[in-house]
Amino acid sequence: MHRLRVLLTFAILLSLYNQSFAQNDSLLIARIERSEFMKKRARTTNNAVLISISYSALIPVGELKQRFGFCNSVALNLSYKMNHNWLLGVEGAYLFGSRVKENQILAPVSTSTGQFIQATGDLGDINLEMSGFELALRTGKIFKLSDKHPNSGILLTLAPGFIQHKIWIRATKDSYKQFDTDYKTGYDRLTNGFMLQGQLGYLYLERKKYLNFYGGIEYTLGITQNRRAWNFFDSTGGIGGPDSHTRLDMFIGFKVGWIIPVFINEDTEEYYR
Repeated sequence: MHRLRVLLTFAILLSLYNQSFAQNDSLLIARIERSEFMKKRARTTNNAVLISISYSALIPVGELKQRFGFCNSVALNLSYKMNHNWLLGVEGAYLFGSRVKENQILAPVSTSTGQFIQATGDLGDINLEMSGFELALRTGKIFKLSDKHPNSGILLTLAPGFIQHKIWIRATKDSYKQFDTDYKTGYDRLTNGFMLQGQLGYLYLERKKYLNFYGGIEYTLGITQNRRAWNFFDSTGGIGGPDSHTRLDMFIGFKVGWIIPVFINEDTEEYYR
């Protein structure tokens, strides 16, 4: 009888031990599986309104190279970033530069020293500059490089729009009567037309970061025409006339910008095996 009690007690203890071991083993397996499960997770992309200010250093090419040297651009962009990293927005840019190559257009109305007679009879100097603007509808996509940063990556955009540029004659009509509002139009070479612009770069965007930025290269092609009815002189200072030929005005630019994001939805994470 004593032996039977001992055997029953041993059997009960063995059963409890096996049950405890099996439970601990199940918990261990569950922890391992959950650990692997946690490793395979990715943050989802966010919807956001993006407000950005950018600067571009522009190198004119094509026919534009014959008129202007190095130029600058300051742009304001308003875009909506969709859940799958597609972008759609509008952009406006101001173009400016201090180097005009077609400076002979004023030679016939200047003195032998290159100065100009003011209304007072004194001689003065006049500077020529480049002035213009761009308006575009921009669309593109962000190709993410990491699951940890789903809103950042390689940015590729395409922007059809409108471009305009002219030679800005820095002369007041009160000081230089020969360059009042009406006469300036005969010299300024106002030109505009259709524009197509492409950009390729990197965009960094994070909800909890203050430094959200973009950097890359851009190419601009403008199919433009002179919009003045009459040019007083040609680019060499000779007799002018109407200019109706179609121009191919191009820029190659290097662009950097600061982005202010307004996120629409909350950060979420997707877990998967």
